[in-house]
Amino acid sequence: MIHVPLLVAILLEAAGGDPPATLGRQKRLFLDDDIVASRTNVTRRIHLAEKFVGNPVIGPTEAWEDKLNILYGSVIRDGDKYRAWYMSGMGVSYAESDDGIAWVKPRLDLVTIDGQRTNVLFRKRGETTGSDELPYYQELFGVHRDPREVDPSRRYKMGFLSIDWKYTGPRETPFHRGQRRGLGVAGSPDGIHWKLIDSFATEAICDGATHWMLDPVRERYVLFGRILKTPPEVEAAWSGHDWYAQWHSGRAVGRIESTDFVKWSFTDPASAPVVLTADLQDRPGSEIYSINVFPYESVYVGLVQVFLARPDACFLEVQLAVSRDGVRFTRVGDRSPFIAVGPVGSWDRFNQSLANNPPIAVGDELRFYYGGRTYRHSPYRGSDTGPRAGGIGFARIQRDRFVSLEASFDGGEIVTKPLELEGGVLHLNARSDFGEIVVEAIGPNSKPIARSRPIRRDALDCTVEWAEGDLAGVDVPVVLRIALKNACLYALWCS
Repeated sequence: MIHVPLLVAILLEAAGGDPPATLGRQKRLFLDDDIVASRTNVTRRIHLAEKFVGNPVIGPTEAWEDKLNILYGSVIRDGDKYRAWYMSGMGVSYAESDDGIAWVKPRLDLVTIDGQRTNVLFRKRGETTGSDELPYYQELFGVHRDPREVDPSRRYKMGFLSIDWKYTGPRETPFHRGQRRGLGVAGSPDGIHWKLIDSFATEAICDGATHWMLDPVRERYVLFGRILKTPPEVEAAWSGHDWYAQWHSGRAVGRIESTDFVKWSFTDPASAPVVLTADLQDRPGSEIYSINVFPYESVYVGLVQVFLARPDACFLEVQLAVSRDGVRFTRVGDRSPFIAVGPVGSWDRFNQSLANNPPIAVGDELRFYYGGRTYRHSPYRGSDTGPRAGGIGFARIQRDRFVSLEASFDGGEIVTKPLELEGGVLHLNARSDFGEIVVEAIGPNSKPIARSRPIRRDALDCTVEWAEGDLAGVDVPVVLRIALKNACLYALWCS
């Protein structure tokens, strides 16, 4: 093991050739080791999102509703209201709320059932036919409000799975012979009244559970949708199992871009470049069902819907991934769940699906809306499954607290890579109220610059107070040496 002062000297000398990382107002989370040079006796732990005790917050409550209300759709905060679009049986339904907890299902004039007005926006005519408005509609992806749209009739955009079930021709999907599949797009002035824009805006993706984000760096929409691909090493390792040939589909995620959500960078059938697949660190039989990506502070966070697709064990849970560019993703930590399937007796027992939007900040919390179901996805062949029912709820974390680097009472240490500070005040998101954190700043030639007072707090913003020296006016790269004792560190930044 290299002695820490020597390691610091080596790091700072190496920084002379490459520009050091910057540490400014954008927080550095510890989803990966991007700014970490070494960790000693320090563990990365994924923090399970806490499910709201009043879940599900949206479920079947009206006579016309199917028992299957699930969040293939969106929950957004639009002005003073929360608005939700979700799948309900054979159609798309709408609800709104003042607080995101108590929801109202307005009775609209769009679809009447048994003579009653309902909150249904439109219904499919049958299992393989769309609605009158959207003839190839099969399944909702989501809705977003487009802040850049100049046409008021397209201020809200809906993405959905289009399928022509009896198609022959050049646009046939290679994964579903005799079908044409792709992204359908509809527009609306108010999120209620919808008009078709394009049934097949792109066929680069081929199935459900598609998500997108508005990337602030590229200033364009980035869509992550279904593609099929099994890496050769996965096939070699798993193909000997008796379930592999019949049940393993190789679900994976492809990525495409658009400036307007209508014209896309790839349009040919199943042509989306693959960015995420299952690998040998996943449980045998795993597939990547979807990923919902959103920019957060200095990174892109990915909520990965992982599908364990085996006849003897079949469920979907949500794990974490991280990216620096929105293209290359790293799975986080030990891949333990971020939103897990529910325990026995729960409404979300087997099958979690994600809202097609970033988490919603409510005070110091982040809310992640999701759909849960009581039944398993196929190909399950056992007896442990429930009725075809589902609801919508949310899980939450405190701001930034996806993952911690932590050490127990025996102590641990983090040494950062050289950092160029964009301010003289250092901040931590940390929990050390029953332990402590001490920070040292070390400059060139392993020269100590500052040492903090022990931090014994649980706070989303701990301003570091210095016992010796300070960081005011420091204009050289520094290495931070952070000692933890019974403490968790979630994020680091300076101002």
